[in-house]
Amino acid sequence: MERDKIIKLTNALYKVTDLFPEKETLSISIRKRGNLILSFFVVLSNKDLILSQEEFKTFHLKCKRNVEILFSYFEIAETQNWINVKNFEILKNQYSQMMTDLGKIKIPEKKIVEKEVKKQEKKSEEIILKEEEKQKQNFTLTEIQEKVIKLIQGNGKIKPSDINGLFPGMNPRSIRRELRDLRDRGIVVSNGSGKRTFYEMNSYY
Repeated sequence: MERDKIIKLTNALYKVTDLFPEKETLSISIRKRGNLILSFFVVLSNKDLILSQEEFKTFHLKCKRNVEILFSYFEIAETQNWINVKNFEILKNQYSQMMTDLGKIKIPEKKIVEKEVKKQEKKSEEIILKEEEKQKQNFTLTEIQEKVIKLIQGNGKIKPSDINGLFPGMNPRSIRRELRDLRDRGIVVSNGSGKRTFYEMNSYY
């Protein structure tokens, strides 16, 4: 896909998320993912860039995974009935076509010694593993964490005592552990101290 086309597609993404409710954090997550995909294609549009097959494969895999995450955000937004779902269908078609075009690109292999090839392959594997681990940590939530996030999103901010009331049969210590995990991953933030402590969504989510 040409540079101008991916920029135009990203602009369309912004226009669609502009229709979301004010201060809706999902729009921030969608735009953040769209900007990351844009950055991949801007780099690829550089005619002076020389990539090996393995480097391009890693690049393609990263872009594919981010598009998949973006589509999962679309699915969540579709269920909210904020806007006409056809907007998401159009965006999905455009991003899918973008990935199809990317898959058709043929990259000539660089002439490098065998030692350098093995070094690049090892580096690519490490990048993929780190990316998989990062995405697994950021997007795998327990059932309790999902309920807590919905509760916080519905109220803006909430006290631990209110969260405990949502799970009357559960040990408060276990709930605190779930909250601490969400906080450590940057999904929620805590403010205040003692009885005045409250939780709210991180502005990036």
